[in-house]
Amino acid sequence: MSSKQSEPSSYNLEVKGLTISRNEQPLLEDTDLSFNAGSITHLFGENGAGKTSLMRALAGLLPLDSGQILWNQIKNTHPESNFNQDLLFLAHNLAMKHELSIAENLQFYSILRGRKSSLEELSKVAAELQIENLLERHFSDLSAGQQHKVALCRLVLETVKLWVLDEPFVNLDAKTRDWLSAKMMHFAKEGGVVIFTSHQAIEGLKIHQRISLSHSEEEAA
Repeated sequence: MSSKQSEPSSYNLEVKGLTISRNEQPLLEDTDLSFNAGSITHLFGENGAGKTSLMRALAGLLPLDSGQILWNQIKNTHPESNFNQDLLFLAHNLAMKHELSIAENLQFYSILRGRKSSLEELSKVAAELQIENLLERHFSDLSAGQQHKVALCRLVLETVKLWVLDEPFVNLDAKTRDWLSAKMMHFAKEGGVVIFTSHQAIEGLKIHQRISLSHSEEEAA
């Protein structure tokens, strides 16, 4: 269940000349970005600025008009990049099967990573988020906040190198926001790459890079 990374200085994510449009209207044009191992990047901007589109493009779920995304200097769609196995993307819709239990959903994702999390592992991380008594409940039976906590369990259960998190602090109470901030900083400290969007300031979270998509500006934290 460890998220410990290997060779933290040996990998990075690069965006080169990226252009994305929606309904023939450009959201991002000729954009260059770089995300290094051991860093947390906050993407921000007004609604419609292209934050979610960029996140989906980084996750390989949105076609590019032009440009390329490189993982360890290899195009992210190339099999040798191992990009899909190194990436964990959490989106607004959480990508959970409503007819399955919490345990079944989480085990499904761990199997996709090549292993099956034990019930002991599931119970341990669920206890951190105070949902251990809900493991056998159907996902559809949970509140929005509880559903979000289920998705956050994946951050602990799956061993990857890159977290792409779209509004991960939405629907969370203060204690869970603190939990998530601590996990993000620990992941980065061990060499992980964290990219997240948020409309709110997160107290106590050490951010290494802030990128505004509304003004196409990048500034160091």
